[in-house]
Order: sequence, then structure tokens, then C-alpha cells
Amino acid sequence: MFLVGGPAFCGTTLLAHLLNQEDIVCLDEPDFHNPEQNHRGILVLETLFPDRDFPARPEKKLSYPDAYRFITRCQEIVQPVRLGMKTANWSFIRYARQYRKSGYPVIAIIRDIRDTLVTPLPEWTSERDLNKAYRLIWKNRKLYDYWCRYEDLVMNPEDIMAEISRTLQENIELKRSWNAEQVHPGMVKLERHRLLEQGSIKTSRVGLWKNSGKIFHRTSHRTAIMMGYHE
Repeated sequence: MFLVGGPAFCGTTLLAHLLNQEDIVCLDEPDFHNPEQNHRGILVLETLFPDRDFPARPEKKLSYPDAYRFITRCQEIVQPVRLGMKTANWSFIRYARQYRKSGYPVIAIIRDIRDTLVTPLPEWTSERDLNKAYRLIWKNRKLYDYWCRYEDLVMNPEDIMAEISRTLQENIELKRSWNAEQVHPGMVKLERHRLLEQGSIKTSRVGLWKNSGKIFHRTSHRTAIMMGYHE
């Protein structure tokens, strides 16, 4: 098993897509602890593995340790395929603690928060919330076996995927192009995720903020600088 994550809207969905290989499945925010995410977990696995018998989808909220144990049951069922999952923000940190405790690899990805803020945020979050999440992920770097920047992933995907291959001890093939049908159901959750449907890794969202004309709160600039980005 393995875990992938980071702050919201930092390229986690793209990375999860790239990690879906012939012998690897990376679920997109199944968040087994939350019944509202049922359609991203067991339902996807049942579609991918119609000949396997999976446990019933949880109907009530699970603790993170219980959710982790549920995931290990799913891994046993899909063997020899390796099961990964991607999530974000606090859920990523809580799951990361469970994975690290059992020795499974954890991979994180970060991004310049100002680029994230150029595209309008959904109503359930805000610039203030995003700053808290980005700082949370940054401050917990000791939990990760490997972390990378979104900017490096899209500009130098060969190098980043080679490092991830070493971390997971898997021979991961770099997807240079794909059909929209190859994107797992549910990955296109918001308009910003539609870039996946264009069928290749795009660099057009790197450095967006510099010419956007958008004004950011000073906290966002400080968050970016703290994470190694420059003004």
C-alpha cells in the first residue's frame, strides 16, 4: 500500500492519475472514514475488479485507525495489484500517521499557494483555510518518505516519477499522453480538474499568479516564501 497527498489543489489529482498503472491503483480521495465519500472507494474498486468480493461500504463514520484497517482489507482483496490512495489537508496527515506506523510509504506534493488562488475557490473553502492547510502539510514533512513540488512534476516529470518509483520500489511508467476515458471516474471533481481531460501533463499553470493581476493577502505571500517560493 501507499499514500499520496498534500494541500488541496496542489496537483494531487494529477499525481494520483499518473500513479494509476497496470499493477497499481491509486484511489482519489476515497476517505474511507467518511461515508459521504463512499462513491470514491469501494464503488471504484468494484468497477475495476468486478470479479472480487469487497466488504460493504461503511455506512457510518470510521476512526482513522479503523479506516486504515478497512483499506488493508481492500489491499488483501486486490493483490497482487498494489493499492494506493490520495487525499488532502488534515485527512492526509491523519492517514499519513497510520501508514508510517505500519511502514508503508507516504508521498506528498506541494505548490505555490498563489498559483492555486488564481482560480476561484469552491464555496466550501477560502484563502485563509488554504493557508492553514498548506502550512500544515509543510510543517509535517517528517511524515513523508518523499515530497516534491507540483512545478517540478510538470516541468521535469521524468525525474520526479523516477524518484517516486524508487520510493515505492516500483517500475512506474511515465504517462506522456492518455485518453480522457483513462481518467478514473470521479477524478474530475471541479472545473480546475478538467485539465486532466486534455490528455497530457501541462505546464501552463506554473507561475500563474505573477501576471494574474490578483491581490493576495500577505499571509499567502508568507506561506509561499516559507515553502521555498520567491516573491
